Amino acid sequence: MAHLHRQRKGHCMKVTWAYDRGDHRNNHEVDLTDPAALEALLHEIHEAREPVAVTIFSKSADDPDELPPGLQIGLGHPTHAFAVHIADDGDYLSDPTAQAPSEAVSFDVGGVPTEYPAEYLRIRPETAIRAAATFLKTGGQPPHVPDASDR
Repeated sequence: MAHLHRQRKGHCMKVTWAYDRGDHRNNHEVDLTDPAALEALLHEIHEAREPVAVTIFSKSADDPDELPPGLQIGLGHPTHAFAVHIADDGDYLSDPTAQAPSEAVSFDVGGVPTEYPAEYLRIRPETAIRAAATFLKTGGQPPHVPDASDR
């Protein structure tokens, strides 16, 4: 029974995001093990309609100025998102069925508004959220654009 519980619980990962509020940064950080809880949180962040980068990682980086290995997704834009695997060989995920926006989109990254070029935004918010849930479920396996079999 313990084995089944451990499998369902998943891996513990840290989820962080921050908004620039002009006179201060509004920082958020939670630890999650349940992919469904992560999906619910990411839907909530997305539905706030404030474009923000959310970073998901399992351990801290050795250098505090560097991002630890993980996944970063941009949510909050109505139709476009980004998802980038933070690793030595990491890259932006691209959904061949998604159109790039007509111009760059700014996302809050750690409380710093940052423009992302249109070519990095070839993924839908729902797809980015599913990729993040799969990333948590697999314990940080390199992410991919999920298809129907990943549900």
